[in-house]
Parts: sequence; structure tokens; C-alpha cells
Amino acid sequence: MPVSVRSLAFDRKKDINAFIDVQWTVYADDPAWIPLPKLIQREALDPRKVPFLQYGEAQLFLAERDGRAVGRISAQINPRHNEYHDEKAGFFGFFDCIDDPEVAAALFEAAEAWLRERKVDFVRGPLSFTINDEAGCLVKGFEKPPTVMNPHGRSHFGPLIEGNGYRKEKDLYGWSYPVNELTPRMARWYEQIHALPGISVRSFDPKNLRRDVGIALDIYNDSWAGNWGFVPVSPEEADAFADKLRFGPIVLADPRITTIVELDGEPIAMIVAVPNFPEALRDLNGSLFPFGWAKFYWRLRRGLSTGRVVLLGLRSKYQRRRELAGMNVMLLSEVHIRGAAAGYEWAELGWVLEDNTLLNSSLERTPAHVYKIYRIFRKELA
Repeated sequence: MPVSVRSLAFDRKKDINAFIDVQWTVYADDPAWIPLPKLIQREALDPRKVPFLQYGEAQLFLAERDGRAVGRISAQINPRHNEYHDEKAGFFGFFDCIDDPEVAAALFEAAEAWLRERKVDFVRGPLSFTINDEAGCLVKGFEKPPTVMNPHGRSHFGPLIEGNGYRKEKDLYGWSYPVNELTPRMARWYEQIHALPGISVRSFDPKNLRRDVGIALDIYNDSWAGNWGFVPVSPEEADAFADKLRFGPIVLADPRITTIVELDGEPIAMIVAVPNFPEALRDLNGSLFPFGWAKFYWRLRRGLSTGRVVLLGLRSKYQRRRELAGMNVMLLSEVHIRGAAAGYEWAELGWVLEDNTLLNSSLERTPAHVYKIYRIFRKELA
């Protein structure tokens, strides 16, 4: 049967439900897939709650065959990215598709036609919706369940994307970090930086979550400004990120493993880690009703064994200070020590750009290893 692709409207509940529900077809036989609650997925597509949908432009598409949804994709324009990088870029995201080249071709044709109308020079993705949201197509680590705020995928996604003229632009590494003994190097930097005059280390304050998220993202905006693909996080996006770190009465940014480093009272470095809450969702199949809420809350309060380091950074003006050269290692050691005390067994660190030599070389000298790779693709349109 021929494939048809239709545009969906953000303000039509039926359309958004169809865009979400197609995942249950794409991942039907994937034992590693853990769907987020549909409630959370709907909020991630709600223009009232997603800052990008207030300043950017986006269109959702659904592919159908014989009345059955078989794939999805988004196309979007990020004016803040284009202004920051002086580019005319278009983006695609939310790519989920059965293993069928005809379906994939129809989805990309629709997305690229929408982007061509807006005169972009090239298309990059998948980003859902921005570099600060879920980024990349999983190309390694399919057998492992997804971690919080990271995408999952099927092994056929990459070949389907490449089959439509896209080529690798950048790989993003997900490092698996076991919480066991500190290496001597990690212990040394931990002790040396803690001993520096004026240095203090504190946890996030759950009662002042927005304030501390704002501090962390201010450090992130400063420390990551020169990185590939970087776009500064706005105050509105910082607030939305803080909201993501709450789930009802539970603060997902575990204060035991989330740290701000201050020098003479000035916040100069941070590491943000969160419990890997998909671990608590494995058997809920995307539903929190009628009893999923209780299971989820109980598992979170009992404590999870896995986590994810979402952000890490040192303000740029301190990055050449010799006495702070091991700050990344010290931050990882801080989370390591705190995580072990809190009962965590391992965490995903990243993502990390493949050419971030400094951070990758630091991680290579820890017990961590690259266990997942998320790939960003690009296709020229002009």
C-alpha cells in the first residue's frame, strides 16, 4: 500500500496523541525501549510549556499506510541558533520509523519540503527540538535502555537517514561510569581543589531549585559558549528545565549528587546529576493511571541505582588557572563519592562531543567507557 504523510497541529489533542502513539508500533518488539509517560510526552509538545515553540517554528508529520501510523518526524527552524551561528539551518527531530525505506523517504520529503519553503541552506538532526533537548540518533548501545533526557532508537534509523542523503556531522558520546573505587588521580584532584583557599562546595537546595538551576545554567552558558552547536539557554528555558527536574512533589535533581563550586562566594563550576527515572518506568508502558503514579513515586523514594550527569562546566575565565586544571575530575569525584553514599551503581555521563579532547581524555582516565553514541546528521539543501 502507498504511504501518505499528513501534517499535524500542536493544538489538536487527537493529532498529538497520534504523534505519540506511533512509537508503540515502531518499538513493539524492542525489549530495551522504555516509553516516557504520555502525560510527559504531551507536555513536551505543548506550546504553552515549551519555550522553543514560542520563539521557533515547527511542524509535525505523521506517516500512515493503510490507515495505520508507521512513522513520524518534525521539521523546525531555530532562529536563536541561526542568529548565534550566522547560519540558515533547518532541523529535523522526533524521528521514529518502521524499518521501511519508503516510509522514511516520505517523511523526509515532507520535512524537507517544509524547510525548503523557509529557504534554509541545510538540514541537521535529529534534535527534538533543540541541542539542549534530546539530541542525536542512537547508533551504538541499542541493547541498553534509554536514560533520562536522552533518545532511544532502533538500529535501522541511521541507515534510513543516510539513505535519504544525510551524512554524519558529529557524534555525541554517552559514557557509562561505574560507581566503585576512586582512582588515585581522581582522589588527588578531589583533595587538592577542596584544599584551595576560598573554595567551597555545596549541593543544590531543593527549596531554591529555580535559583540553583539558574546558577548552573549561567555557568553552562559561559563555559560551553565556544562548543559546536551551542545555543545559550534563555531564562525561559532555564525555568522550563527547572520544571523538568520536578515531578509532582519529587525533585529529580538529587541534591546529594548535584554540586555547585564557589570561589570566594562566586559560583564558578557545577555538575548537575539526576536519577535515571526511566528505571522506575520500565513496566508502566507509558501510563501513570490508575496505579502507575504510586509505583513510580514509591520507586523514586526508595532510591534508584542509576543516574545521569546532565551538565558539567567551569567558567571560562578560570579554565586556564593551573590550580583548577583538574576541576572536571574533581566534579566527577564529588558526584562519585556522593553517588556511592546514596546507593547509585552507575551513571551515564554526557553527552560529550566526540572532539571534546579535554573532557574525553579526562574520562578515559576514569573507570568510564563509551557505551552509547548519538549521531547528528546533515544534508545540504541549497
